[in-house]
Amino acid sequence: MRVWVGRVPDTAAPADLALLDGPEARRLAEFRDPVAAARYAGARAAVRRTAAGFLGVGPREVVWDRGPCPGCGDLRHGPPRLRRPDTGWRVGVSRSGPWWVLALSPGAAVGVDVEARGPQRVPAVVRRCLSPAERAHLAALPEGPERDDAFTRCWVRKEAVVKGWGVGVATDLARVEVRPWTGAAVVAGREAGAPDGGDWEVRDLDAGAGCLAALALPAGFRPPVAVHRAAEERPAG
Repeated sequence: MRVWVGRVPDTAAPADLALLDGPEARRLAEFRDPVAAARYAGARAAVRRTAAGFLGVGPREVVWDRGPCPGCGDLRHGPPRLRRPDTGWRVGVSRSGPWWVLALSPGAAVGVDVEARGPQRVPAVVRRCLSPAERAHLAALPEGPERDDAFTRCWVRKEAVVKGWGVGVATDLARVEVRPWTGAAVVAGREAGAPDGGDWEVRDLDAGAGCLAALALPAGFRPPVAVHRAAEERPAG
């Protein structure tokens, strides 16, 4: 299992823009904030370069698409898939602000998520997405950075799990209890609505001081996990 975490600059580079495929270029055109646009392009290019370097191909030879959603079969929100080169590696990818995470798993599904740290003022989200035990845990913490981090840690763990399932946030997140008060958690898949009914484990990733990240894998699948800090080096031009 390989995991890479990285951070991109706030300015766009021609070399990054040149690596975007058609859907990525169309998504980039929707941004109105130049910093957000540059971060998106930089992260997508960094993920492509990183995957290409590991797989031993050129960045333009890396082609992504999506598999069918296990819940409804829709290709628009299914799990990311490495279409070329066809190696059998399963993919997890996430981005938040300047941070990005890429995971390549040898055969088993994988989910990752990363979110920027900071104030979280989302009471409606807390009520809708957290289990009773998770809400009680947050309520017991003092208002401020500690509670904010606890919520973000809970959120990235949930996102990593449902991304690993391949259904995204279409599921009831309040049933996906990821126990942010522990160093690791086991999610009861059938009770939480996993399409395959299997249990999943989720663990935290060290992705840098400004963000929190998590990795989710099927329970019992515990390969050695190598986490790399990606040093993004843009080609000239």
